[in-house]
Amino acid sequence: MKAYKKIMDGVATVEKVVMSIVLLFVTVITVANVIVRKCTSFQLAWSEELVINLFVLLIMLGCALSIREGSMISLSLIFDRLNVAGKKVFCFIIFVANMIFWILLFQTGLDKVMTQIANGKRTFSLGWPEWVFTIFLPIGCACLILHNIEFLIDVFTGTADCVKTEDEGGND
Repeated sequence: MKAYKKIMDGVATVEKVVMSIVLLFVTVITVANVIVRKCTSFQLAWSEELVINLFVLLIMLGCALSIREGSMISLSLIFDRLNVAGKKVFCFIIFVANMIFWILLFQTGLDKVMTQIANGKRTFSLGWPEWVFTIFLPIGCACLILHNIEFLIDVFTGTADCVKTEDEGGND
């Protein structure tokens, strides 16, 4: 398990670097587009296409990192009332539901990428192959699947904060 955790630490570091670079890039492009639009009658139409698709990548990687920490938005009405064993069972049920969803989304995204490659479809503004942007969905899903597994391991090894008892420093 230590080897998996070390690998996932590396994956998380790469995700954070990619997110930082993409966020900086998206911010610069958006600011430039606003300035150009306000100062001239010209508009950088291609920037909209790029920004929207890069935000998909940002959202997917952000969700993956929040799953890693167990901090996805959730309703804790039931969860907070459970004992440690109940919380572990609840986490396992949520894990299974998440895995089914992420695997289906991964498969759907991959099928879409393969179709776009086969059809040679191009984006409207940039003229790039559409699969270049669509590949963000399966990449994000792969990260979500890996971090979902990592979180379940943390839950069952007792290192996840959400299932610790008061004696161990949790929030029960």
